[in-house]
Amino acid sequence: MKTLRVQLADELDAALEAVCKDQGRDKAEVVMDIVRKHVEAEQLRRTLQDPALAELYQQLAAEDVALAEEGMAEYQQLVKEADLA
Repeated sequence: MKTLRVQLADELDAALEAVCKDQGRDKAEVVMDIVRKHVEAEQLRRTLQDPALAELYQQLAAEDVALAEEGMAEYQQLVKEADLA
């Protein structure tokens, strides 16, 4: 595991201290969690920008819409039948 030294403004450090106290966690644990979430979000953003993924979505979009419309038609029919019963 690597060590990363970080300098925080006094106000930010005080806010972090309060969060840690409320959660019963130490600063290192909270900061590691924040960094992990940020990295995961960035990786997801990059994945979603992949041109191959966009092309795949274009191929599947029409099928997705058709399935959704079919499901809504079935739901509306079930609601209509329930209202008549």
